[in-house]
Amino acid sequence: MHTFPIYPACPVCGDPSVNAATLGVRWSWDPAVRRVLGCFTPGPDHAGYAGRVHGGVLSALLDECMAWACAVERRAYCLTGDLQIRFKAAASLGERIDLHASARDAWGPYLKARGEARSENGDLLASSVATFAVLPREESLRLRAGLRFQPGDLDVLAAE
Repeated sequence: MHTFPIYPACPVCGDPSVNAATLGVRWSWDPAVRRVLGCFTPGPDHAGYAGRVHGGVLSALLDECMAWACAVERRAYCLTGDLQIRFKAAASLGERIDLHASARDAWGPYLKARGEARSENGDLLASSVATFAVLPREESLRLRAGLRFQPGDLDVLAAE
């Protein structure tokens, strides 16, 4: 397993000292099953209503999880073109959410990814499908310059 670097100002994977509102998720890559993994425990600031997680928070988590999966598959950073979320059950505040995603079909500069958010009990909370566009190499290199790497982080632009 390898972790991914963070983009300090990112609302999902950022550094709380740079962005106090970040969710602070650290994503990991499992090469054995070729998927991205992450977890997040929502607090009161992530409520939609009545102790439930806001759907936009789940959507952001799934979007970023799938984006990392596509980045690994194409060895380039990618932008979301289309995002579809199917909410299956309410996510509760204070309960860990486990996320995973993998890239699937690729054609030209595009690829599809699928993701899931599950409760710590394994219940499906939401599933997602998205289409991503691969950034040109020069843009990916500029984006990488803004990332913060720690030892052992996966550099998706490096040769395998």
